[in-house]
Amino acid sequence: MPNILITNVCYRACTFCFARQRLGDGAQEGSTIHMSRENIRYVMDFLDRSNDKNLRLLGGEPSQHPEFVEIVKEALERNFHVHIFTNGMMTHEIADYLGGLTHEQFSALCNVSPQATLTEAQKEDVEYFLSKVGHKAGLGITVTSEDIQYEYLIDTIKRHNLGKQIRVGIAQPIVGVSNEFLPVSNYKTIGTAILAMARNLIEHDIMIGFDCGMTMCMFSEEELGGIITSSRGFDSICTPVMDIGPNLDVWSCFPLSEVLNTRLDQFDTVKELSDYYTNQLLPYKQFGCMPECMDCAYLRRKQCSGGCVAQTMLTFNRLPSKKGRPPQEKPAV
Repeated sequence: MPNILITNVCYRACTFCFARQRLGDGAQEGSTIHMSRENIRYVMDFLDRSNDKNLRLLGGEPSQHPEFVEIVKEALERNFHVHIFTNGMMTHEIADYLGGLTHEQFSALCNVSPQATLTEAQKEDVEYFLSKVGHKAGLGITVTSEDIQYEYLIDTIKRHNLGKQIRVGIAQPIVGVSNEFLPVSNYKTIGTAILAMARNLIEHDIMIGFDCGMTMCMFSEEELGGIITSSRGFDSICTPVMDIGPNLDVWSCFPLSEVLNTRLDQFDTVKELSDYYTNQLLPYKQFGCMPECMDCAYLRRKQCSGGCVAQTMLTFNRLPSKKGRPPQEKPAV
């Protein structure tokens, strides 16, 4: 199911940010971009045609859209479940509103990566948001080194009665853009560190979940057993996430946001869009992100997609065109 970037405003400046090219200088006055209500309704109609009743809002910080609450209200009136990807830095009024919604109506993933430098006022806003939404929110972190700081997450989850799962992602490259990311040569070391974290967290009945882009070979067979018993399951199969921009431009995922762009109005359903990107990315998944992937049984048996496609493009220095699907003539009705 696609994510909808409704604003480029974000007051954090994380060096690993996978969305930084799309956000630009969104925190600077005069450079903000908000998705129009007309385009948001177009996306809702697109999802309705696809029998997808999940509206997944991100940014930037989605709550910085000037009509954020109105957008959520309209989505709920149309029987969508609203999920937001947030940093928690929002006004108390918005947090109060979201706190009054049911879990069936609303959920959130709050990224609290320790690399982000927040002011005391921003920390207070995050704490207030989490205190209001409670179990409707889960936490996420982005790993940039084997020194994973996570102990503070245990206290945060217990203090606010949050969902007992932490989504773990690893910093991925943005094709064509300079950002901080983990080189594939560090993957095995990172895998060992993730397992150590998972074993500690499970003692508090907190499980980890995984963002995309990880490989099976990050873990030994013994370590994979530990990962399975300490998590909700591990999957190294990469499928198109699909992100929709404020002007209805579309990309497969943020690491690939500068290549294979297309437009939402060239597709009728989510499945058609997903099939398009699956076919476009298939050649890269035959190679994997490391030279040793070529002889890997996991890749051959399709148990693993060979890591993030952005890593594969960098490894083999083979970039596709920035252009995506050409305009298609819609048949007259």
